[in-house]
Amino acid sequence: MTQEEFALRAGLGLRFVRDLEQGKETVRMDKVNQALAMFGMQAVPGCTKDQ
Repeated sequence: MTQEEFALRAGLGLRFVRDLEQGKETVRMDKVNQALAMFGMQAVPGCTKDQ
């Protein structure tokens, strides 16, 4: 899937998807979770996979 296709399917802007993929440190958590929802996942601040 291209970045363009992912952005469209997730309802996100292409710029956000590119920033996220490039590891930009300041991204909105709600948009991160919108992207993660495509994979049935969610990020929760302060939690790690091991907790």
